[in-house]
Amino acid sequence: MSAASSPPAVTVVRGRDVAKHWDAASGLAPLTFEAGAGEVVMVRGRSGSGKSTLLALLVGWCEPDGGTIERIGAWAEAGAWRRWDRTAIVPQVLSPLAELSVAENVELVLRLAGSGRDAAHRPAAAVLEALDLDPLAGRPATETSLGQQQRLAVARAVVAQPVVVLADEPTSHQDAGHAQMVLAALRACAAAGSTVFVASHDEAVRDGADRVVDLDEAAALTG
Repeated sequence: MSAASSPPAVTVVRGRDVAKHWDAASGLAPLTFEAGAGEVVMVRGRSGSGKSTLLALLVGWCEPDGGTIERIGAWAEAGAWRRWDRTAIVPQVLSPLAELSVAENVELVLRLAGSGRDAAHRPAAAVLEALDLDPLAGRPATETSLGQQQRLAVARAVVAQPVVVLADEPTSHQDAGHAQMVLAALRACAAAGSTVFVASHDEAVRDGADRVVDLDEAAALTG
């Protein structure tokens, strides 16, 4: 782990020698890391080094072959880390709900969390504006470009202010200007208290990160 090496003020997750191997060429080498509330954590490394694997381990989609992941505080209570309203995901494979508009896709997150229609509208509209999606608010979500759908996934992830956001290559389909909007939305979510993991090759992510988890560096140390 590089960048900020001191412990976070409020630790949310801590990994000790966490490893996961899919085959001889891909997987996660033993990795020790920690991250805290209010931080943007960049996860970087070559293709096949385990960036997406680390996110999958954090959310519990798979189990490590070795080592431990300790979830702490509000993220750990009663399995909160498995709940969609506590852990939000920006996947590489985008999946907007086809039967809903762009705005309805974002509002649904808040509606499922208990907000009424009117209460859900304002924060959803603010996030859509921040991500340059407000002109498309009424359009069917699947009638948008790949880049717009990726920003929609970011909007859905941040709108309810989850404990942890796991974003997998969230700027991969963005031009420079829209990439900065995505990073600003993720940073704003962190500023409000979330822990934000961003798996990425994008140096703009590195420039805005509080902490960097370098998987190539971890592999070199254990190889």
